[in-house]
Amino acid sequence: MLYFFQQVLNGLHSGALYALLAFGYVLTNGILHRTNLAYGALFAFCGQTMILTAAFGYQALWLTLTAAVALGVAAALLYAALISHVLSRSVFERLADRSPNAIVVTTLGILIFLSEASRIAADTHDLWLPPMLADPVVFAEGEGFKVTLTVIQLLDCAGVVALVALAAWLFSHSRFGRA
Repeated sequence: MLYFFQQVLNGLHSGALYALLAFGYVLTNGILHRTNLAYGALFAFCGQTMILTAAFGYQALWLTLTAAVALGVAAALLYAALISHVLSRSVFERLADRSPNAIVVTTLGILIFLSEASRIAADTHDLWLPPMLADPVVFAEGEGFKVTLTVIQLLDCAGVVALVALAAWLFSHSRFGRA
């Protein structure tokens, strides 16, 4: 039973990250009324940008782990804003009057491009940073088995819940959100 509980906790952590991605899909589809298949690739590519920048900051610039991760997060956010702006202006505005199928096909092409660019950027190397906030929090134990999540996993779950709840509240209580 403890092993099952461990798998449930693992699923909750993974599910929290998928919930954030799904929330973005819902927003995009709700605003555009079209499916954007490139959204997940953009999410993943920004994550790859974060990892590459953080690894560079930690290994080449000799930053502390916290500073390297902060640099990676800043780079990923800037990259997301930049690529979103470029795609919006150069691709999606031109397709606004076209068939929804044109947008689906175009976003599929963007997805393939970003996936391949991510693979090439990583140069098929595994990049690892030292564990951060990896102290286990024990939820239950018995018969030599401990049910745990790490501090960073708990912070991830709490952050996602807070972010989605705050965004949902803002969308339902602000003029911008109702529009």
